[in-house]
Amino acid sequence: MPIETKRYMILLEGNEYPIIMPNIYSTEKFEKEFTYSGSDLGATYTPENYNVPEGSYSTDPYNGAVRVSKMKQMVKTLHDNQISVIMDVVYNHVYNASDFCVNQIVPGYFSRVDADGKYSNGSDCGNDTASERSMVRKYIVDSVKYWADEYHIDGFRFDLVGLIDTETINEVVTEVHKTHPDVIFYGEGWTMDTAVTKDGYKMTTQPNSTDVP
Repeated sequence: MPIETKRYMILLEGNEYPIIMPNIYSTEKFEKEFTYSGSDLGATYTPENYNVPEGSYSTDPYNGAVRVSKMKQMVKTLHDNQISVIMDVVYNHVYNASDFCVNQIVPGYFSRVDADGKYSNGSDCGNDTASERSMVRKYIVDSVKYWADEYHIDGFRFDLVGLIDTETINEVVTEVHKTHPDVIFYGEGWTMDTAVTKDGYKMTTQPNSTDVP
């Protein structure tokens, strides 16, 4: 079926849509420990394990296999009813930069740091992802490919994509389209102040839209 004739379920934040954020900080842990000072929607923007399905949509959130199978079952059921699935992805920051797994392995590598040695905070969530670093870019590209390959996600809406560089976004689109040519991409191209770690990189903002065709 041509992509323009499909019905899409836009899975993003807001009361008028179901909040489906399969790659976020697990809800059961959130209820016990979360101390974010922002709005209630902050609960949907606390990514900790990007490639792990969110537990609150599972019949058994403490069983990883069940999380995976229920997520896949949900997507298949929507597809069986001719509804395509767009997933909201939040690669622009993490829940806690100091505790994030990659920063534990290589301190500070995943996150941008400003001239004062503090985490850059263009996201207003405490940190910004250093997408311009080669292995961070690979992580993001591999992660999006994983969701397209394993869960058959039909589209990706990038939260605050203006904090991610154009080279990373172009590579994401190119790599995913090699095997999933109909997957669609869009994002919030706001211009925000962020401490990019390398020179010569453009962010995926509205003024730079021609750089991400």
